[in-house]
Amino acid sequence: MAVFATQPEGSTMRVSTLALALLTACFTLNANAEMTAAQYRKWAHTDNNSVYAAYITGTINALGWANGDLVAKKRAPLFCPPTDLAIGNQNVYPLLDEFFTNHPGISDDFPVGLAILRSLQAAFPC
Repeated sequence: MAVFATQPEGSTMRVSTLALALLTACFTLNANAEMTAAQYRKWAHTDNNSVYAAYITGTINALGWANGDLVAKKRAPLFCPPTDLAIGNQNVYPLLDEFFTNHPGISDDFPVGLAILRSLQAAFPC
């Protein structure tokens, strides 16, 4: 004989509501995961150990991997830095500052990842 445990109806409703709230929170976090021009202007130079510095480092690394993969596949790279130059935050911050200075009308929600790519392409054309 099988015995089934039942939950009160209100308990199931609370679990469903909690699950929906967590799911909504996850989508909200993903929607705001992109660093913006406004965030860069406000935080980029204040703390090199911040989440913003880590974001920039991660973006630089991702673009480097993408570039290397394109070269390995004998396709045109996104940008062409000197082979003896290690690209990092210390040389990307000035490029980003120049990018935003040269584009004063850029919107506050402009993605910094795209600004990094465009900065590297301008500094290291192929």
